[in-house]
Amino acid sequence: MNNDLVTIVVPAYNAEPFLRENIESVIRQSYWNLEIIYVCDGCTDHTVKILQEYAGKDARIKVVVERENHGAAVSRNIGMDMASGEWIIFWDSDDIFHVQTIETMVKTAIRESADVVCCYWECFEDAPKGNAQIENAMRKLYCDTYPVVDTDKELYQIMQLIDNSPCTKLVHKSIYRKREIFFQDIPNANDVYYAMVIAINSHKIVYADKPFLYIRMNKNRSTISTDRDLKRSYILEAMDKIYEYIMSREDSALLLKSFYNNVIYNMIYYQNLPVYGELLNSLRNIYFFKWGMKGSAFINELSAVNKVYYLNMINDQGIGDGQNLYMQAKVELVRELSKKGCSIWGAGAMGRAFLEELSKAGVKIQHVFDSAHMQWGKIVCGYVVENFEETQVDHIIITTPKYYDEIAGQIGNRVEHIHNPEKEIWLIPYEDVL
Repeated sequence: MNNDLVTIVVPAYNAEPFLRENIESVIRQSYWNLEIIYVCDGCTDHTVKILQEYAGKDARIKVVVERENHGAAVSRNIGMDMASGEWIIFWDSDDIFHVQTIETMVKTAIRESADVVCCYWECFEDAPKGNAQIENAMRKLYCDTYPVVDTDKELYQIMQLIDNSPCTKLVHKSIYRKREIFFQDIPNANDVYYAMVIAINSHKIVYADKPFLYIRMNKNRSTISTDRDLKRSYILEAMDKIYEYIMSREDSALLLKSFYNNVIYNMIYYQNLPVYGELLNSLRNIYFFKWGMKGSAFINELSAVNKVYYLNMINDQGIGDGQNLYMQAKVELVRELSKKGCSIWGAGAMGRAFLEELSKAGVKIQHVFDSAHMQWGKIVCGYVVENFEETQVDHIIITTPKYYDEIAGQIGNRVEHIHNPEKEIWLIPYEDVL
């Protein structure tokens, strides 16, 4: 198995400026057993000539020449139809790749008996620095078993555990050869359906917790498709295709929970872009009704962050920056918990700011606790700061995530429910869908 054939599919549109560097990083992979398929998508420069030069020297390279430009989705589908590998991955023709990318991903897959292996990336202008901060914080929040994801147990949040890029995913043939796996033929966001349906169909996803992919940030290039930089976004068309697929499955109830949260998360991502107004109109006039995104039953499917954003969005209320959104979400989390009896731990700067927001929102709590004795007896937002000893409370919110573990250790098992709002505002409680 350590020598399984791996197919690498690379769509290329007028890739000449960066193509040699790209090819060298592919053929110099430490894992040798590769099938390398370059699909030239109506190129008008010397891309074809360069690829044929390399193919003449390396029998692993296959060159497909399309006379007309069809876009990345068609090119990737052509490569996938040709693929004979046990595994497949899709790379772009202007990026470069760590020499051990394929070797590490295959070994990781075999070690964990996974059918999808993901890696991370870093962006660069001239040359990769190799010191990217891995953006895995959100996935660690969602999945306690990260970097391993048991898909059957995580369907209710599966779309929160994977990104849209096909370049970061090594996929086993038991998945990529399914008839429902393809790239959607739309000008952009054409990889969203592929990535999400791959995740849904997997049994186990594992992360190679390291950046292996180096994405070239050059706004003057377009090496995948002439339509890459269209002003219109097709993200909702992509989500609609995913919705139709989900509704064809028996486990649609679990998947819809993840789908709804992914729709709202995408709107948060797009809120400061020129296409936001168009997306919002389409959501309101078409997709909210088609996808059942109305009423209390739907709203209860959303995480606290997404619930706040959704309500503000449909009421035409501004959100402001991300921190404002997160604070609103934490307030709403406490509002719900306060119905069962809720106290706050932390009267420092973060705790005071949180208490002020709770006060403005009319949310009442039981107690305010703090670890520092100099805080005890002070009045903050109308509450006397107390020393937690044997006080009977049902829920405690710890306001300073940096010291969450330390404070939770102090509380011990004297309180059944201890909450980290920085984490919980993003989570989708599994109990709600049982």
